[in-house]
Amino acid sequence: MEKIVWIVICLLLSGFRVSSLETDQPFYGTETGEESLSQKDGSYVTTTVRGKLREDMEEFSFDIEAQLYDKNSTYRVRSVTVREGEETIQVISVPELSLFGETAVWADDQENMGLELEDVNFDGYRDLRLFDTPNGNYLVEWIYLVWDPDRGQFVHDPRLNEIPLATFDQEDQLIYGMQRGGAARHYFYTYEYQEGEPVMICEEKSIYLPDPDSEAVRRCVHEKLGDGNVQVRDVCRETVEERNPETGEMEQTRDEFIFFLVKEDGIEETIIVEADSEMERLLGAEGEF
Repeated sequence: MEKIVWIVICLLLSGFRVSSLETDQPFYGTETGEESLSQKDGSYVTTTVRGKLREDMEEFSFDIEAQLYDKNSTYRVRSVTVREGEETIQVISVPELSLFGETAVWADDQENMGLELEDVNFDGYRDLRLFDTPNGNYLVEWIYLVWDPDRGQFVHDPRLNEIPLATFDQEDQLIYGMQRGGAARHYFYTYEYQEGEPVMICEEKSIYLPDPDSEAVRRCVHEKLGDGNVQVRDVCRETVEERNPETGEMEQTRDEFIFFLVKEDGIEETIIVEADSEMERLLGAEGEF
């Protein structure tokens, strides 16, 4: 009898953990499928996201089936079922679209399971952007599914995965990307669609000097200011390349050193020097950049 009581208690506790996966506040009208949970021992959850691709269209439903991975508390999305009303128009299998073969959606994104509706190609239709996985310390991956109005389905667009940390400017119809090569190297990208292709039109690089207190830096500051009573907080080299619309080639439009200084009175000052100057020779001779 005592053994049966413990079994019942364990089942009740297990059921409590399963039901705790349900969402409280909907996102585009999210729901959690209790039947899916109970039939699959609590490892799987189905969340429904609802939204319109365009204001004059009917509302779509997206049933997202995912598996909770207990080891790191992330969800592995298995499939997205697209429905228009009661009609199923597409079932998207996700693992083969994922960078590493399985997504790693954060547990606190359970309400929408990492799914966002956003017009990523600026054609007037909202597309699907599904969080994929972290990729190192400074990068995350997404799965882009673009609505094809002619086919009436979503199509995977891997080209957008080449834009790191992409954000979409709906007003200017530009895509911005950003990447970091450690704390001292930052890269910024701007893309626009040209004849249906996302094309990079601008690349900015910011590279910070590892040792702003080097002899080469002190010599540069002294020659520029004639005053050694300053503290060099940071030195950064910034370069910009932009695509020439006539030739289609990327051309360098800016290359300069930026010195961030703190004077004796605590006043901060910034000095900008063209990189083709004498300072480039001095810093380059020290192998700093």
